[in-house]
Amino acid sequence: MRVLLTVFAAKPHLYNLISLAWALRASGHEVRVASQPDVTDAITRAGLTAVPVGDELNLSASFRPGEDRAGAEQGGVWQRLSGVTETRPEKLTWNYVLGTYTIGCSMEYEHMAGQTMMDDLVEHARAWRPDLVLWDALTFVGPVAARACGAAHARVLFGVDYNAHMLGAYADLLSAQPPQTRDDPLSDWLTGRLARYGLPFEPEDAVEMMTGQWTIDPTPAWMQLPVGVPLLPMRYVPYNGPSTVPGWVLERPRRPRVCMSLGMSGRELLGRDQMSIGDGASAEPPVSVLLRTLAELDIELVVTLSKDQLAAVSGLPDNVRAVDFVPLNDLLPTCAAVIHHGGFGTVGNVLTHGVPSITVPAPWWDETDLGRHIEARGAGLLVDPRDASAEVLRAGVARLLGEPSFRSAAHAVRRELHATPSPRAVVPQVERLVAVHRSGSQLPCSPSGTLRGRWMRAIGSAVKS
Repeated sequence: MRVLLTVFAAKPHLYNLISLAWALRASGHEVRVASQPDVTDAITRAGLTAVPVGDELNLSASFRPGEDRAGAEQGGVWQRLSGVTETRPEKLTWNYVLGTYTIGCSMEYEHMAGQTMMDDLVEHARAWRPDLVLWDALTFVGPVAARACGAAHARVLFGVDYNAHMLGAYADLLSAQPPQTRDDPLSDWLTGRLARYGLPFEPEDAVEMMTGQWTIDPTPAWMQLPVGVPLLPMRYVPYNGPSTVPGWVLERPRRPRVCMSLGMSGRELLGRDQMSIGDGASAEPPVSVLLRTLAELDIELVVTLSKDQLAAVSGLPDNVRAVDFVPLNDLLPTCAAVIHHGGFGTVGNVLTHGVPSITVPAPWWDETDLGRHIEARGAGLLVDPRDASAEVLRAGVARLLGEPSFRSAAHAVRRELHATPSPRAVVPQVERLVAVHRSGSQLPCSPSGTLRGRWMRAIGSAVKS
């Protein structure tokens, strides 16, 4: 079959799809990956066929507001994206959820994957006629293209499923609204997107258009929210991009090796690391203070630093190795502990290799929740960025190395992950699901308790009103 994957131009989101794309290709299926031109080279360097669609996204501008007017506007859009990550029941009022979708549909989702990308994607899909469209969970042009060409389609998660959780809250709150306040910006947005290609929108279509006909989930079950959508669990298999393994990685370390990964995606998008650590009152660069303090432990510390960061460091201790980049999938098997920012790709590498960790979460998506789950499993520690002094991190590393329970818990998590079906193992299930949905059938499911059931109750109450 022909499979079209689509993702907005962010390398961490693209890398999350690569192992599944390879598995499909190795099983004999034709695979193409569509995204904005920003990541065309990254797609082809992964050995896959790229389809550039739309204009360049220049996502970095969204993370650096203030450079110009457009950058400032885009920066505000990205900061508001975190609104969908709210899960506290007392915060999920009708006004909050309505505002989240009003802004999300009109600005956030349109910014990341807007009309020019959608036009080009639909044109390619109608010409190439894929059997399946797989779309990144924030790339809502995917289901539109699938509907336009008659393909089955599925969503691929990249972490905690806040989108489905928020949609469930939206459905419940919508059904409780009186007719005069029953605004539905989500259905209005989907109606306009489909009408652009002569496609009808029915109210019951909203759940499928926002969560896929099914969802491929590479996140461990104990990290996920109960959202009531059809799930196909899949083991996370790391892909760190095209890379070369340096010889020193293969050497057995004489001391416990500790990795401090400051976030490669943050360096690309922000021009700085995603973790902000150190004493801002000190005249010495915070990274220098942190490295010197951690080096007081009897460890070998491997830290990722850019050339500018390294130039600002006032001398490296003898037991510190600074590198611009090293693939975590190859480094972590040699490590006894890791300090990281909580990004889904990094967490996937950490859990895959069973390494105890300290999470100092970045503020973008699910970093704090992922760190909280790791701590709850006993496989690591979560440190609030406001408390992440050099002394706190040194004490945390000492605990990870000195208390065997962290290593045991991390190894238990690794065993669980390896019991989950690999991308190759889920391909036959994907083939079956495509056959079911291409035939026009629906998978059997109870309407009560599912996201679709909650939405049907919401639109049913709207009809009665």
